[in-house]
Amino acid sequence: MDEIKDLQKGITEILVAIGKIETEIKQLTNMAGKWDETDKRATEALQSTKAAHKRLDELSKQLDELENKFDEDKRQSKDDKKWIVGSLLGAAALIWNLIKGGVGR
Repeated sequence: MDEIKDLQKGITEILVAIGKIETEIKQLTNMAGKWDETDKRATEALQSTKAAHKRLDELSKQLDELENKFDEDKRQSKDDKKWIVGSLLGAAALIWNLIKGGVGR
């Protein structure tokens, strides 16, 4: 009788161990599914990040072009102002000479 009880006890321990293994297999399967979903999301995030970097690079180039154009326009504006100031000073000097009696006196 003791042998039968020992045999039943051993069978029970084996069944409990099998139950634990089944539980762990279910958990691993669940984790594998989560891993696949995580991998999919990580791939999508990477693709989105690459696309965003590409757009940022394009915007950076456009910004650099606008900055260069702005600097060129600013230089041109300074040159135009110098020309206008020079012309006005020359005209003022000519008018002043005419008012004072001209150059030929």
